[in-house]
Amino acid sequence: MAKVKIVLLGLGVVAAIFAIVQFINAAKYEMVVNVVEGENVLGLNPTTERLDFGDLSRNNGIARQVTIENGGGMDIFVAAFKFGELASLVKLDRNFFVLKPGEEAQISLEVSIPPSAETKKYDGRIWIFRLPKPI
Repeated sequence: MAKVKIVLLGLGVVAAIFAIVQFINAAKYEMVVNVVEGENVLGLNPTTERLDFGDLSRNNGIARQVTIENGGGMDIFVAAFKFGELASLVKLDRNFFVLKPGEEAQISLEVSIPPSAETKKYDGRIWIFRLPKPI
């Protein structure tokens, strides 16, 4: 019985280390959009350090892309997770997919501002995990 507990503890430690490494290696982006008064307002902020969707009026939208590359020697499983107040306004065109070695893919993030949105700044985050595909 003691050997089983030691084996389970060892597996738990390995799983925890794997999870920590994947969390640290995830691509993490801040997202922001500023909802403003007016009609058909679209003001872009060209920045690479975060996904800034700029100034948008209600009933308006815009998309930004993130490129994912697999430079390794094995298939990877890609998974993206959105957080924050802006997450409900962002739609991903693809999620939970596999990239083969040497492949590259883009994830498009489309922000659509509904007519009921408050005029304010909305913040959020997206974390993109690249996990080794087991089989």
